[in-house]
Amino acid sequence: MSALTKIATALALLLGLGAQAAEGAGEATEEKVLRLYNWSDYFAADTLSEFTRETGIRVIYDVMDSSETLEAKLMAGRSGYDLIFPGDTVAERLMRAGSLQPLDKGKLQHLGDIDPGLARLQQAYPHAKEAVVPYTWGTIGLTYNADAIRQRMPDAPVSSLDMLFKPELAAKFADCGISVIDSPDEVLAVVLHYLGRDPRSGKADDLEAALALLKGIKPYIRKFQSQPVTQLVNGDLSLSLGYSGDMTQARRAAAEAGKRVDFEYRLPKEGSTIWMDTMAIPADAPHPDYAYAYAYAYAYAYAFINFVMRPANMAAITNSTGYPTASAKARPMVDATMTANPDIYLDEASYQRLIPGQDIAQSQMRARMRAWTRFKSSL
Repeated sequence: MSALTKIATALALLLGLGAQAAEGAGEATEEKVLRLYNWSDYFAADTLSEFTRETGIRVIYDVMDSSETLEAKLMAGRSGYDLIFPGDTVAERLMRAGSLQPLDKGKLQHLGDIDPGLARLQQAYPHAKEAVVPYTWGTIGLTYNADAIRQRMPDAPVSSLDMLFKPELAAKFADCGISVIDSPDEVLAVVLHYLGRDPRSGKADDLEAALALLKGIKPYIRKFQSQPVTQLVNGDLSLSLGYSGDMTQARRAAAEAGKRVDFEYRLPKEGSTIWMDTMAIPADAPHPDYAYAYAYAYAYAYAFINFVMRPANMAAITNSTGYPTASAKARPMVDATMTANPDIYLDEASYQRLIPGQDIAQSQMRARMRAWTRFKSSL
């Protein structure tokens, strides 16, 4: 090689190294941003600010209005989000469609903290179990004003769906208000299971049986809604089929309003559905893995999952939202009004009564939606 060639090669090498250094400097100065898509008020008051303070990663928090919107955004692709919070069955469909990334479990620090009962239930989702970390969870059951129910029926079967599903009993509480969650898949699952049928069925005879039961109690239902807390506190409702977190939120709202109301929650002895909200990374997440993003060289999304799943942080989120945490290690730090209630924080026998979600075929889901529409529109 001539001297001139050696000089040219050296210059090219130096120029290449300089370009790489400049590129690296550009990356290092890029603002660190994590884009989240989650339900409203689904963190503790300081969760996001503490994460930013510790990591330097700024969080953009977009609020989703429905699971359907989340699913549509992810199915369309290029959602722009680094981390999302889908429900269990939504996550199952998204993973089956290739819209979520399988998680690198070697980067997750707190998987061993997940409550064993939830970890077992997670196996019911053959696709999503490889792509999600359980976040918060709960059941569908009966929230009620204990004083109002006792006044009308001292021996009311508060631990049984009979209290709502038997018309002669529902009639006793109609004057003080009954509500049913406006969630057709969950309500139909509870009704069908109560009737001894497949809770996720879309068969015509099963749905007709469910409709017959629901139509029998419809005259006594005042509201179809997913957030009954305000009406429970102001006295418009005394009995609600809905989320387990409603009791905690109603108690807090009543205390803030200076009202002394004894709200209770029961997981029906006949069994009911469980839901899990989860954390998942979209397949096309724009920040898949930046080495400079976090002290442990994790991706932004992994950094946030690990931060949130610390027991103290999960306990703070549960104490703020009223929904149980997936972390067993967080339980000692959770408000005793939740952990002391065996219908909210469950024992092994209660887990056996739970019905996990299911990725139902579209034809069956449409049949279930039509049945629910018929029920709500019937006289």
